[in-house]
Amino acid sequence: MASLNKQQKRAKRAKIKAKQINIHGRKPAALDDDLGEIGEPIPEYTLAMFSKMRDAEAISRNDMLLTLLSNLAEIISDHPELLDMENADNEAMAATHLAADMLIDYRMWADGMDRDAAQAWLTDPQFITDFGDALDSYRESLDAQVEKAE
Repeated sequence: MASLNKQQKRAKRAKIKAKQINIHGRKPAALDDDLGEIGEPIPEYTLAMFSKMRDAEAISRNDMLLTLLSNLAEIISDHPELLDMENADNEAMAATHLAADMLIDYRMWADGMDRDAAQAWLTDPQFITDFGDALDSYRESLDAQVEKAE
């Protein structure tokens, strides 16, 4: 388990990222494109990704995770400022942190979980295994695309 200091930094980073992408406090019943009482719109790219993730999750968790990974790659390409390079050793770690933050925010958006429950879902051993499997599949598909292009 990470040290208390590291956990606090991660929590602070997650809160900042949630504010950056305007989804902190998302109410599950309001599946439109605003934040209810906060009144801030969710960026279209985030709302679109969450909608795709929800549709994919109806098929399987793996499909939902692959949808996250492929959409997040595009989002990072278009919005590199979302990567928190100050609290990461490299770009891959920053992308992993962003993916974790997005997953927490997605769960809050899709199911109305509070942040603590969403973080608990994210740290479930089966979820961690599923995420690792999806990441391996995603990397293999990228490698196959590169080979095909060459």
